[in-house]
Amino acid sequence: MYQDYVITAVSLVVLSMILGGIRVRKYNFPYIYFLFGVTVASFLLTDPILVGNMFVKVLYPLFVPFLYLVGPGIYGSYLPIAERRDYWHIVHYLPILIGYTLLFLHWFLDPVHYYQSISYARQLDWINTQIFYPFTDIYIFLAYPIFSSFYYVLTIRRLVKFKSDAKQFILPTGMLFFSPLIWDTVHQFIYGKGYFIHDGAILRYILVGAIIIIFWDITMVKPPKPKEVIDRMVENKSLIAAYPNIDLLPNKTMAIYIMELANESNIELFQKFKSKSAFIKSTSFTNEEWDQLFAFTRTSWNYLKKYIRIRRAIQIMDQGFLLNHNIDALAEEVGYNSRASLYAAFKQVMGISLPDFRLEHEV
Repeated sequence: MYQDYVITAVSLVVLSMILGGIRVRKYNFPYIYFLFGVTVASFLLTDPILVGNMFVKVLYPLFVPFLYLVGPGIYGSYLPIAERRDYWHIVHYLPILIGYTLLFLHWFLDPVHYYQSISYARQLDWINTQIFYPFTDIYIFLAYPIFSSFYYVLTIRRLVKFKSDAKQFILPTGMLFFSPLIWDTVHQFIYGKGYFIHDGAILRYILVGAIIIIFWDITMVKPPKPKEVIDRMVENKSLIAAYPNIDLLPNKTMAIYIMELANESNIELFQKFKSKSAFIKSTSFTNEEWDQLFAFTRTSWNYLKKYIRIRRAIQIMDQGFLLNHNIDALAEEVGYNSRASLYAAFKQVMGISLPDFRLEHEV
């Protein structure tokens, strides 16, 4: 039973890491840092016998500084991109840089003591392990949950300042709540028993709640998008509705017509016109006016058909069409015979592939 729990807990954090990598992409790397740090801590602390001992014997001490990614990662994930790019933002990651610097200096200046310390660590003899001199390894381990909890508080303050949705508070608040138990688990890992709760098994059963909160956040709440990303998405949505170079067209009435045509909800309108002449006859504009449209916008009748169909495809995707239908049904709905034709037209009109568009806009 206990071993099943360990496997389940570690599997959940690994799955969270994978899902985070898929969902977050470039706009929120700090969230990935947070997940990675939590995954490292989980492998170390979930159970010393089943996982932790092997983790130490294989990777010690290279993984230790990564524990200090957890706090800055969750805090950075709620910061605007401009703040993350500020040179001073590196202050938050100094513990990691200092940790690896100490490792290098220890190995370079005193390799005999360095390898002796590794030997002590791999025997789980933490009293004699001092590889991060002048800090003891015990101090490094016990300070990690305290350091992280400081950033949970900063994150909550940041969310309060920006009046964020209540669901955004669940992850940092939950992690802050579990921080004393994480510290107690670290104590149990080092000394063989917890400071508050002596039974390590009970500690780890309780901490599955923290893992569930993380998994719930990555799957249900989804990583927070910085303001710049949200603004860019809003801007992109407005560009989707605009026909190329439509602002250059002197005939504003025709420009408005194009916009209304693209927003028409009756899909038959996009499918019934087999030729340019048949379409033009159905409108109140002359051949010369349509020629002027194509000249000023540098498009063509074929492009107009693609644009209208792709705009309609985006509209119905945004309404949840793909929740109950597949891409082939979407292609047929907007007048294409195959998904390949839809993909090609979408790439030409939007400048981005349909799968990438769906991932970016979550439709």
